[in-house]
This record gives sequence, structure tokens and C-alpha cells, in this order.
Amino acid sequence: MKRMLVGCVLWMGLLLGGCASSEENLNPSRIEYQTLDADGNYGPTRTITDAETSAQLDRTTEEVEWEDQPVLIEREPDVKATFVYTPDDAPERSLDFGIWYEEQMMGGINPKDSRGVLTAEQVTLLQAIFDKAE
Repeated sequence: MKRMLVGCVLWMGLLLGGCASSEENLNPSRIEYQTLDADGNYGPTRTITDAETSAQLDRTTEEVEWEDQPVLIEREPDVKATFVYTPDDAPERSLDFGIWYEEQMMGGINPKDSRGVLTAEQVTLLQAIFDKAE
């Protein structure tokens, strides 16, 4: 009986561990975004589907040092972006971000309210990608 219980626990651990690790290295399947124009309005929703660009943006968000603090910027973000992940064996999920270039700040809107400070290089990269994709 003890062997069977230990076997079940090990089997469940392997099953859950395999499911968890399959999504960790997943790049976004697409990134939907809107940019703020000079009039203070957001333009149309645009989509980035290029795998290399999506992976580059995903790596950039992973390099940001996140704090569990809300973003205290009064104005709207320069870019609102949604990273959409589509794993083979699970439902689609998304992460929403607000990006403020001048303040070098990125805010995670979903799943929790958090903020991260961007380096000058990250700001330049994000601006180049989102401006080029338009």
C-alpha cells in the first residue's frame, strides 16, 4: 500500500512538473498593441506575429526588475500591449502591459498590478519595435 501511494505521488509530481515546464519557455504567439498619438488618443490595435520580434519583446519583459508596486504615473501609457501565449496543450492566456517611455517604466496590468524600471537600451529597443511595426 505504501509503495502504491509513493508511486502515485511521484507520478502526479512528474505530470504536474511536465505541464508547468512546458509553458515556461513559451514565446508569445502574437503581441497586440496600441500607441498613444500626439492628441492623447490611442491608434488602432496592431498585431506583431513575427516569432523573432515576439521573442525579443518577451525577453525584454523578463529582463525588467519587477516590483509589486502600482504604477504611480497619472498619464496614459505610450503603448498598451497584450502578450498572447498559445500553448499546445492549454488554453490561450495573455499578459497586459503599459509602457511609459519618458519615465522608463513598464507596468504589468494583468495578472497583478506591478511596475518595472526600464534601462535606456530597453526603451530604445521597445520604441524601435513598436514604431517600426506601425
